Amino acid sequence: MDLTDRLLEHDLWLTGRLLDAAEELPSEELAEPLDVEEETIGSMLERLVWSKEMWTAAVEGRPMPERREDSPECLRKRLGEAGPAFLELVRGVRTRGAWDTAFVDATCEPPESFTYGGMAAHVLTHSAYRRNVVLEALHRHGVVVPHSDPLAWERSERA
Repeated sequence: MDLTDRLLEHDLWLTGRLLDAAEELPSEELAEPLDVEEETIGSMLERLVWSKEMWTAAVEGRPMPERREDSPECLRKRLGEAGPAFLELVRGVRTRGAWDTAFVDATCEPPESFTYGGMAAHVLTHSAYRRNVVLEALHRHGVVVPHSDPLAWERSERA
């Protein structure tokens, strides 16, 4: 497994674990404001899924998907589609060696150009941040997600 696969697969695995853990919280706790970006646990989880939906749509030339706050169960279903699609997209870029190749994102107003490598780095960087914010918020509510670190994840997956 190369670094790209490790980063992508850990992101999807941990996002799934966060959605599982979020099901332990009542809806009012999912909707409590966080101290960042005027977000809630629920909306941060939705952004983790939506960012993969949005960037896949942008690269494929499809319309921008709507943001919609869903239950953790619905978000898991969306992640079940968006996660593999994003994995396939980024792995295809890696296979072609197209990290520095630009594409036009027509979902922007006005349309903008990005490199595939920049887009993948953007998604993974912001996902890591959002995952940590959600981990901390869940912990404050007494919900602990073990093995969230990539080293612990790697050990648990190989055990």
